[in-house]
Order: sequence, then C-alpha cells, then structure tokens
Amino acid sequence: MSNLPFKQVDVFTAIPFRGNPVAVVLNADELKDEEMQRIANWTNLSETTFILSSRQADYRLRIFTTQNELPFAGHPTIGSAHAVREAGIVDRDAKTFVQECGAGLIPLQVDDSGMILARVPTPKILHTAMALNPLMTAMGTTSLLDPLAIDVGPVWLTARLEQPEILHSLEINNDKLAALSHQLGIVGVTVYAIDKSIGVRVRSFAPDQGINEDPVCGSGNACVAAHLKATDQQHAVGETYIAFQGESLGRDGRVQVSLKDDDVLIGGMAVTVIDGKITL
Repeated sequence: MSNLPFKQVDVFTAIPFRGNPVAVVLNADELKDEEMQRIANWTNLSETTFILSSRQADYRLRIFTTQNELPFAGHPTIGSAHAVREAGIVDRDAKTFVQECGAGLIPLQVDDSGMILARVPTPKILHTAMALNPLMTAMGTTSLLDPLAIDVGPVWLTARLEQPEILHSLEINNDKLAALSHQLGIVGVTVYAIDKSIGVRVRSFAPDQGINEDPVCGSGNACVAAHLKATDQQHAVGETYIAFQGESLGRDGRVQVSLKDDDVLIGGMAVTVIDGKITL
C-alpha cells in the first residue's frame, strides 16, 4: 500500500465551501490510467486532477471527470496551480509558471492579490448552424441568441440570453440535453446574460458528462469570452470583466475574464478545504 498527498480545493472563491471543488492528487507519476479514473470515480467531483513531473513545464496535469479524461479544464487548472504552489512543487513566490496538459502548455501567472490566471487554449469556433428547436426544448427557453460550438479543449455550445432574469428561470431537461450533447459531440451547453450593473452571469450544463450543472466553469467562461467577441458584444463588457456563476447552486463564484486579440485569460482565487493523503 502507498500514500499520496491529496488536496481538495474550492476554486473561483476565497471562501471555503463556495465556488467549484476540485480534487488534486500530488506525486502521481506512478499511477496508471485506470487507477486515475477509479480515483476520479471515487471523489465523485466534476473533475479530479493528477500532478506529474514534466520535461517541458513546471509540472504536468491530467484531468479526469467521473467518466473520461479531458485535455483542458478551467477550474481544475486554477485549483491545481493553487495546490502545487501550496505544496512547494512550484515556488510559493513564483509569479509565473507553466502547466503541461493534454491541450499543450498553459502559461499561468499570480497577481498581487493572489489571484491565479491561466491563458486558455485559443478558442476555435467549430460551427455556427444548428437546429434551434431541440436546443430550446432541452434548455426550456426560446430566447437563445447566436448558439456557437466553441472549442477550448472541451467543446461547449455557447449562447447568450436576452435578459439575466431568464438565466435563473431555465427548466433544463437533462435527458434531452444529454442526448443532444452526445449527438453534437460537445461536453455541454454554457449560457450567459450581460448584466450591465455587474458584468456577466453564467450557467453551464453537462448532463452527458454526469454533471447536470457545473457550479463555476472556467472553460465555459472562456467560451463566453470567445462568444462575446464573435458576436460583436465585447463592447458591452470591456476587455476585462467579472463573471458570476454558481448562485443557482449556492456556490457563488467569481471568474475574472480578460480578452485581448485572440488570447483569453481566466482567473480566480482558490482555497484548500481538505489537505491529507489517500491510500492505494
């Protein structure tokens, strides 16, 4: 039997038990793929990450849902960066470092407040034409604007809603949304509304991945930024804005999003709520 350091980190919040939790297993070089997947099933969180050594970066990150491995995901990236700094794998005082993952090399930086920011893989618009009726039926609304499939590692179908109030009144049909997601080859749907008083409000749904609603989704927010640019709505929020997500689940999170040219940076605070070991 062996022990590996283990942390559970709440991401996009500085307050324990808010934001979005990620499980982080450190010193995981010797684990086999099937062991990583089994641990991810056991934690039963939306994502579990494994920290390995890297020849190209400060560390290598592997990201697993309860069902499969992802090339990139936002809140696991931010939460794992917090964990490796806390564990001393990356110097606590380092302001810049690099993560290797399935999507390539991800530059990270830490600002003076302690917020960790990651430059996400360059968003790609995959297709713009689709039948709206199945999507509107699955989402429980007819007010979806400009649905686009956007690839930032995971692929999110992303759409804007006309009013923030609609965001909170959605009645999701999880079975229909899971079937539609599987048919389109996407992880799920992220919808947002521009709230002129505060920034952007966001919700993300991925029932085909076993996640009816993701509390605070980094990759989904990166797709929102790309969607704002692609639909000429960036002027309404500016180059840098705050996205609010998780209120519907009682897990209020805050994501700082910066969009400049083709680069999207997502950032947030993180806090460790469990610090121990797992036994294999």
